Amino acid sequence: MSETAQNTEDLVLEQFRTYSGNGGMTATDDFFTAGGDSFTAVHASTAISALTGLDLAPSLLFAHRTARALAARIDDALPPGGTTEGTG
Repeated sequence: MSETAQNTEDLVLEQFRTYSGNGGMTATDDFFTAGGDSFTAVHASTAISALTGLDLAPSLLFAHRTARALAARIDDALPPGGTTEGTG
């Protein structure tokens, strides 16, 4: 995993933990199984959007339910050379 990918995964995981209310969740835990719901998914996607500068639809959390999967999707959307480092 590249440093940028790890930074993105850490950023997403921090927000997943905050909005699911589950501080022990890992990068491969399902956001909704860990305690998140549609309401908290909206808040998490808004926070992640603000931190990455990307406009992320809440529906992405339903399609990419783990921090690792969503982080990979975000990294695919970043411009070449883009980074989430230092965005939080």
